[in-house]
This record gives sequence, C-alpha cells and structure tokens, in this order.
Amino acid sequence: MKYLFIIILMNSYGLCAIAEKVFLEANKALIAENYNDAIDKYESILNNGYESTELYYNLGNAYYRAEYIGKSIWAYSNALEISPRNSDISHNLSIANTRIVDRIEMPKSFIFITIYRYIKSIMTTNEWILFGSFLIFIKSIHFSGMKLGLYLVKMYKMTSTVLISLIMIVHIFAMDSYIDKQRKNSAIVISNNVNAYSGPFYGDNSKLFQINEGIKVNISNQQEDWTEIILIDGKKGWIPSETIWLVK
Repeated sequence: MKYLFIIILMNSYGLCAIAEKVFLEANKALIAENYNDAIDKYESILNNGYESTELYYNLGNAYYRAEYIGKSIWAYSNALEISPRNSDISHNLSIANTRIVDRIEMPKSFIFITIYRYIKSIMTTNEWILFGSFLIFIKSIHFSGMKLGLYLVKMYKMTSTVLISLIMIVHIFAMDSYIDKQRKNSAIVISNNVNAYSGPFYGDNSKLFQINEGIKVNISNQQEDWTEIILIDGKKGWIPSETIWLVK
C-alpha cells in the first residue's frame, strides 16, 4: 500500500486551524498504527463538513489497515471522485478491490465505448468545463488574429476547423460528465452477509441474493430504512440502508 501519511497543509480546501490540527493528529495516529484512533479523528473532520482528497485517502488507508475493506473502498472512491488522475488512490483502490469476497465483473463493452469512458474519466466535470472555456477563449483570440490580418485565409480556415472540432468534442465530454454526475447515485456495501429481499421489509419477502462488503451498487429507490439497489450484473433487491454508504 502506498501512503500519503503527512500532509502539512490542506489550504486548497480551507480547513480551519482546529480541523487541520485534528488532521495532523490523525496522521500521527496512522503512522503509529493506532488505526481506530486515526479513523475517529478523520471521521470527526468529515462530520464537521470538511473534505479533501488527502482526508479521504488517509481515511481509506486507516480503514484498510483496520480491516474495514468496504469502508476503505468507500473512502478511496470518494478521493478518486475529487482527484481522478491520482495514481496512488487508484493503486490503493485496486488493491482493496481484490479483497472483495464476491466480486462482480463489469460486463465487457465495445472497445470504442471503453476508450470513450476512459477519456471522460481523465478529468472531473468542472475540469472539462474549464478546458472547454479555455478553448473558446483561444478561438476568440484566433478570430481576432484573423481580423487583424495575422493569418492567411487558408491557414485560418484549417486551424479554425481544428479548434471548433476540439471545442465540440470537449463540450460533449463535459455535458456527458455533468449528466452522469447528476443521475449518479451509487454506494458501497460496508457490511458482510447482507441479504437482498424482494421488498422493503423482512416479513414474507423472499431472499433474492446475498452480498458482502466492498461491492459497488446503484440506488434506484429508498423507503424508510430500506434501499433498493441494482448490481452491475442487473440483479435488483432491497437491503437495509445502514449496510451501505453513499459515494459523494
């Protein structure tokens, strides 16, 4: 496992002095292998409304070492949502995923769909939007240069076509990423031997299947203390809401 044990500052997320102090204390507890103490401190920061890549990452490390595999996958998944290109997070998440008892393999997609999804995952929604805005800014400068006679007409048309194509492609990724984020409602199972039932209560409902911690599920419905989930293989059932944690 790779570790980012000591993060001196978390100024990018504006943590207040008290939260920063608790974060550093949690890091020391993590280094000293007092994992439950570190977990309590990291969770107290989250409970106060603060979050960051480093916080989720270190919390994931503490969960993993304390043998809370499902919770570690939840923490790493949240960290990766914030920093999708962080190789340390991806590495640790992949290791944690190997500890899942009943892993469900994602159905194979067409190669171009796989490539499209990979490219889309390289940046966050906000980064795609910023990149698209930057390209529009470049296009405006490019157009101004043409008006000032800085380009030959033939060269302008060629470069303009390239820029417009890039702007369209980037905005497609940005729009798709935004829509996907809005409709995304996923969670991680944090308990073992969780039974999924045909209805949102025990009673006479039949048990459909059983899942263990670490499995990622999509949420389709909620009713009181029950949540209807869908697995990536299409199975659907109701489980107690306390057995899953939502991914941010």
